[in-house]
Amino acid sequence: DRDLADVAGQVITGGQAPAPDRFGPYTITRVLGEGGMGVVYAATREDLGTVAAVKVLRDAWVSPDRRDRFAAEQRTLAQLNHPHIARLYDAGAFADGTPWFVMEYVDGLPLTEYCRSGALSIAARLRLFHDVCEAVQHAHRHLVLHRDLKPSNILVTKDGQVKLLDFGIAKQIENLETA
Repeated sequence: DRDLADVAGQVITGGQAPAPDRFGPYTITRVLGEGGMGVVYAATREDLGTVAAVKVLRDAWVSPDRRDRFAAEQRTLAQLNHPHIARLYDAGAFADGTPWFVMEYVDGLPLTEYCRSGALSIAARLRLFHDVCEAVQHAHRHLVLHRDLKPSNILVTKDGQVKLLDFGIAKQIENLETA
C-alpha cells in the first residue's frame, strides 16, 4: 500500500522511481529509450555474459488499464517466435508491483537510418522490406496486428538482420471489436 505522500511525490516528480540498478540476475546499464507506456533499459546478465533489453511500465500504479495493456504485450511477444521479431526472455514485477519484461537486445539502427548510412541499393532495401513483411506476416498468422510499424520500431543490425520491436499497442485480431 502506498501512502498519500508517496503517491503525491510521484505525481509531482512525473511518475515512478527508475528501475533498480539490479534485480534478479540483471544489472541495468543505461536507458535505451522511452515511449508512451514504458522505459527500455539495457541490462547485462553476468552469469551468462549476455545483454538484454528490459522494458519497465511507466506509472504502473496509475491505471489498471495500462498494466493490462503491458501484460498483453508480454503475452503477444511470448507467442511470436520468429527470427525477425525481438524475443521475450523473462517477465516479472518489482517489489512495488511495477511490471517489467526482458527481451532480446538488438544492437542496430532504425530501418531508414540503416538504409541511408549504408547508401543501400534499391535491391538491398527491398530485401530488408521482405524481411519486415515476413515478420509482420508471422504476427498476422498468430492473429496479432502490430499497429505501430515505423522505422524506429524496425531495427537493422550491423550484419543486416531486421528485428521488429515494440508490440505495445498491438491487438489480437479476435479482440478488434473492442479496440
